[in-house]
Amino acid sequence: MKNREIKGSVTVEMSYILPMILLVLVLVIYVVFYFHDKNILIGAAAETAVLGAQTERKPDERGQVDLDGFFRRRIEGKLILFGEASVDVEITKQDVTVSAKVGRRGMSLSVRQRAPILRPEQKIRIKEVIENGETASNGDGGGYR
Repeated sequence: MKNREIKGSVTVEMSYILPMILLVLVLVIYVVFYFHDKNILIGAAAETAVLGAQTERKPDERGQVDLDGFFRRRIEGKLILFGEASVDVEITKQDVTVSAKVGRRGMSLSVRQRAPILRPEQKIRIKEVIENGETASNGDGGGYR
């Protein structure tokens, strides 16, 4: 008789524990999908910012590159949890900033990546002028050596 009471109590206890185990499993899956999509967005935004900085530094003969389209092609079919992303590319004299935002059912994710526009040729020219001892104008009428 005692053996039957133990078997019954295990069934009742499992009926309480099983939904909690399933809830934890579903939450773990959502967290993994969230971080997967976050890494995809960070990578695509970083690649887009670097491409924008390179084309701003040395534009090709075709003109400007469609950075929004490049970003969308990078994430196409790769997001698991979130849907369509909205992207904003801002180009200044110093850097290129790519901001992306996605959302689904009250959850949202936004990333921002920045790449500086480097102009090493200008620094090399200044260094050559200084090393050769030539006088260059600094804009205020004077010069520097």
